[in-house]
This record gives sequence, C-alpha cells and structure tokens, in this order.
Amino acid sequence: MRAVIGKANSDCAIVHVPSSKSLSHRYLIVSALADGTSRIRNLAHNSDIDATINALRKCGAVIDTDDDTTVVKGVGGIIDYDGSVVDCNESGSTLRFMLPIIALSDKEVIFTGKGKLMERPLSVYEDFYDIDKESESIKVRGIIMPGEYHIRGDVSSQFISGLLFVLPMLNNDSKLIIDEAFESKSYVILTIEALNKAGVEIVMNDNEIYVKGNQKYNPVDIEIDGDDSQAVFFGCEALIADKKITIDNLNSDSLQGDHTFIKYLQDAGGVVSNDNSFERGLLKPFEADLKDCPDLGPMLFGLAGCIDGTCVFHNTKRLRLKESDRIESMKMELEKIGCKVIEHDNRVEITGNKYTGDICFDSHNDHRIAMALSIVGLNVDGEVVIENCEAVNKSYPKFYEDLEKTGVEVRLYD
Repeated sequence: MRAVIGKANSDCAIVHVPSSKSLSHRYLIVSALADGTSRIRNLAHNSDIDATINALRKCGAVIDTDDDTTVVKGVGGIIDYDGSVVDCNESGSTLRFMLPIIALSDKEVIFTGKGKLMERPLSVYEDFYDIDKESESIKVRGIIMPGEYHIRGDVSSQFISGLLFVLPMLNNDSKLIIDEAFESKSYVILTIEALNKAGVEIVMNDNEIYVKGNQKYNPVDIEIDGDDSQAVFFGCEALIADKKITIDNLNSDSLQGDHTFIKYLQDAGGVVSNDNSFERGLLKPFEADLKDCPDLGPMLFGLAGCIDGTCVFHNTKRLRLKESDRIESMKMELEKIGCKVIEHDNRVEITGNKYTGDICFDSHNDHRIAMALSIVGLNVDGEVVIENCEAVNKSYPKFYEDLEKTGVEVRLYD
C-alpha cells in the first residue's frame, strides 16, 4: 500500500493520540497474573497489543476488550499454558516479556514472529533458558530460579522487565544488578510502576533492583495515558508545517521515557504551551540523547532533516536493532531529499535541506519510519509518496486518519 501526502491546509488542529503501547503491554500482563478481575480503560489497539493479548490467553487469562474498557480475569500466578504456538507477530515486547512468563509452565514453548523479530537478540535469556533458534521460530524451555543476576545495561530493557514480571512469584528473594550503562532505564521504571500498582513490591536503587519472593499480584483498575512516542509525530508536524497542534490526552507527569520529546522540540525552536499545544518558533539545530528514548529516533531524525544546520544525536546504536535498521533506513530516505547523514559508532549527525520536486519514500516495513517520513514530506515542495505505508498498523492503525484531521491531504492506494 502507498500513501500520497499533500499539503497541510489548516492553521490549527486538535489530536487525540493512541494510548501508550508500552503501558498497555505492562498493565495487560500484571492484570493477567493477578488473582481476580482487572479493568483497563483506554487500552491501545494495534497488532503488538493483540499479540500480547493472544499470548496471555494461552496462559489461561480471560480477556474481553472493546473500545473503552478491557476486562481481564487473571490466572492468580498459575500459568496454565495450552501448549500451542505463540505468535508474537512483530512485537519484541511480546516475545521478551512473555518468554519467561510462559516458561514458568515448565513446558517447551514455541514462539514465532514476522519481519525481523526472529533475528532480534535474546542474549540475556540464553543464560537462563534452553533456547533453540531457528529461521522462523524459537523453542524455549526452563524455569528461572530466585537469586542474584548480573545483566548488561546496554541490552534491551525488555529483558529486565521480563524478569521482573516473574521473579516476584518465585519462592525466594532475588536481586538484579545492572552492569555498565543502564540504557532505556525509563522503560524499567514503567514496569516497576505497573508492578507496584498491582501490589508487587520492587525496590530500585541506582543500578540494583531488589525483588521479594512469594508475592501475589492484585487486580488493577487503571486508565492508560496517551502515547508520547506517537505524540512526537504531531509535535514535529506543528514545527515543520508551521501550524498549531494541540494534543489533548498527554499526561504532563508521564513517566514515559519518550516524554522527553517535548524538551527536544523546544530545543529545536518549538513553542510548547501548558495545554500541550505545539507551534513553530525560530527553528535551530539541536542535540538529543536517545539512550532512554530510542523510539523517538526516526521522527527526531526527520525533524533534523527539515532544519537549516546540523543536529547531533547520541547513544544511537540500539536503533539498528528495531523493525529495521533505523539509522540506515532514515539515512537512505533523507539522502533522497538532499540531507547529509553521517554515521558514527554511537552517534549520528544530520544536516537538513529544503527539497523541491516529487519524491518516493520507502517505510522499510517499519511503522515509525513510515510515520516519520509522512511528516518529513510536509517539508517537500512536490508530490510525496510513502511506499509500504501499511507498516503503521503495528502501533498506530489510524495514523493517516488522524493526520487528515490535522488538515493534511492523504490519499491511500493498494
């Protein structure tokens, strides 16, 4: 499928972004592990969340969801895995969160996935489980024991979160020691917040996390915040298209690591009001550290490509391990419109350009690349085509509908 992006016609708009995908995964899991019935309002609806719901159902959880409220009857900490294949689609969160949970059943578990998911690393879990990786599936068996574990800090925080879901249910206390730089720490904080809401006691002191054993999950009643990693697209639209966009469901006190997008847009010359309205000021080059917010990378790269001058991004190497190599993908596409992109080991420099002429971008089958390039297209004086735009379904199926609501002309073709 392809999207043809036209001009942004309106001067102002109000957007309601999807609920946080990160929080939705976490509250589904703590609800499914609880003894009792939980209610989750404003759960995110996308293919990643569907994958987690299906995996939890295979463990015995009963999950009924509609547009407003999701009701989860938990398993009370007893994993009754039905033995069928667990399809994680393209969701790294589903695979890395659910692997240690389903493994508690002490049965062999077969995980499958799409895209590059089966190629993404499982390095931390290979120390604790018997993992047989094949081209289209992963077989896992083993149960982790309570104890002290050293985890590298420069790997995905999803491994740490996955362990934190299961360690409280074990029969003794545990301790995680995060070695080296603790990247994406903000996502671990989101996990601990969800666990605390479910009555599970976790204590984190710097790079050490203490987990009491023999704990039980309590049901939760929670409303999911708007997703900061999706809000960044419309904040950048305001700066690039020179309009006022208000995002009406952001939590100003959000613990999401991606909430830092507001600071980076301000550093780039954006004006942000208390009601989460975004407007262009005097655009200027900025720097950003992506250590705790790698999902912001594609759109911030795109914003840099629309600014006169050179922007610098630090701690970028983990962007290579997503649905696509997001550094290489954005480099390839931004160079089509005359931007200069220089890659270093863990740093990227981007010099922007104003482009005149028609252009065809490719999403590289990556949802965040597709959305970022759609916004970058507003800085192009000519017809803009996004190939393989259906990639947005992974996290934001209604992205193009919402983009149209901001006054942007969008035409979709099979």
